[in-house]
Amino acid sequence: MANPSILIAGAGPSGLILALFLLKNGVSVRIIDKEVKHRIGSRGSGVQPRTLELYDILDILPDILAAGEPTPPMATYAPGEIKPTKTVRLSEPLERSPDMPHPNAFIIPQDLHEEILRAHLQKLSCSVELGSELRSFEQFPDNVIAHIVKTDSDGNQLEESTSFDWLIGTDGARGVVRKQLGLSFLGETREEQYIALGDIVVEGVDPKLWHIWHQPPQLMALRSGGSSSNVFMFAYTGRSEKLANKTITREEFIEEFYAITGRRDITFGPATWLSNYRPNMRMVDNMRVGRVFVAGDAAHCHSPTGGQGLNSSVQDVANLGWKLALVHKGLASPTLLDTYSEERLRVIAQMLKLTTELYNKTFTNLGGGGMEDEAWQRGGDLRMLGINYCGSSIVLEDHAPLEGATAYSKSSGGRVQAAYRAPDASGLVSVGGEEAPTTLFSVFSVTAHTILLFGGDETDRARVAEVVGRFPEEVVRTVQLLPQGQTAGDSATSALILEDREGHAYAGYGVPLDRLTAVVVRPDGVVGAVVSGAEGVERYFQKIVL
Repeated sequence: MANPSILIAGAGPSGLILALFLLKNGVSVRIIDKEVKHRIGSRGSGVQPRTLELYDILDILPDILAAGEPTPPMATYAPGEIKPTKTVRLSEPLERSPDMPHPNAFIIPQDLHEEILRAHLQKLSCSVELGSELRSFEQFPDNVIAHIVKTDSDGNQLEESTSFDWLIGTDGARGVVRKQLGLSFLGETREEQYIALGDIVVEGVDPKLWHIWHQPPQLMALRSGGSSSNVFMFAYTGRSEKLANKTITREEFIEEFYAITGRRDITFGPATWLSNYRPNMRMVDNMRVGRVFVAGDAAHCHSPTGGQGLNSSVQDVANLGWKLALVHKGLASPTLLDTYSEERLRVIAQMLKLTTELYNKTFTNLGGGGMEDEAWQRGGDLRMLGINYCGSSIVLEDHAPLEGATAYSKSSGGRVQAAYRAPDASGLVSVGGEEAPTTLFSVFSVTAHTILLFGGDETDRARVAEVVGRFPEEVVRTVQLLPQGQTAGDSATSALILEDREGHAYAGYGVPLDRLTAVVVRPDGVVGAVVSGAEGVERYFQKIVL
């Protein structure tokens, strides 16, 4: 059997999602992890709305939603008191809308999250190879030689050297890939701010709430794994000097908890994992060197505030996955891969700015003895629905960027815009079919660009079809969207024709009825172009394919 084309080193969420993207695109992968057992622990549990949308397009969302829950309220307590002094929400829940069906973050423990992703990989005949550590690699013009050490359950080791076409390091902030590439990792480490983290069984607190006790400069927080779970993740900061520079033990945590909270009615069971953390805010200056890439924590790390890290990591590989698939299959120039760094570094820089400001606000507030609601407010830009690739060399923008716009800025003007997320629309009915109504997120694909054709006449659409016909079928597909009540003519040129029966697509995209608008949606759910005819479609794809 031929060796897989791509090696993914690191099997956290970013590595798993990248493997899914590539496999769905028909590219073979090998995904390894140095751990001999799958990691346990809730760790990064927040899944933001933009990531939920990506999971919808990937067709894995139902399993994620079934295993997770909306973010619960947060209760704060005075020492010794059983009733909360205040209950607040990190963000006010938003109502679903046809263009934004997943407006609120979900909470799912990271180990359960990864288990679901691995199950979807197994459906594609791919499994994570545990106990396999990438020690080093050598890069050549046409391949990468990876030196891997495999450790079995008895501790026996076997060394191998294997050739791959590409290597992606999703091996975390301490991984070997970024270090061997010699990439900078600029930023800061808050040496003085240690945070103890872990998962522990807790009895005597409501799992439907997050719980916080604050005695400046100390803060103790308990976050449940779900509304019916007695396993809580704890976060403890402001520890005494004797405990600061070490991993806290279960017994030390319990002693500190009782000292801060005065709540000896709360009891504890086993601790499943314990960790010592110092906030790092760092990022690379490049995410690709030749045939080797970094993504996720290997490329950027951040403060824990804001719930952006795991989500940014997943969106890294969504950006990379479709581009790498096209280049690997010989359908696009290798220069397309340069746009991975071009597009993502701008977003990551803004993410670090936002999360660091939020971290500073939160801990300044805590240090001053306050627990004002503002310090805990999330939502807004942190939902990640405004993340964009404005200024990208492969986006055919139809508007000038707004003055002061950032990588997290929302689009404006009430219409779809290139470089931003492609909105959803429900109530779409297949013309001539008997299927139930569908949505745009169900129509979008991670394996091809989707051209949405709004309005225009048959001549306009035929010209677009002529242009599309020049490109490989696996690169692009066309969907014709008919206004509410309109039927398709005999000479329709799209393989899929949908009636916008409830009017959400035309309204949500802000497009006219009387002339053609072609919206090109990339496999990562980003709008690559909004153009008025075949010439614009051709100009866009000249940026993408050979």
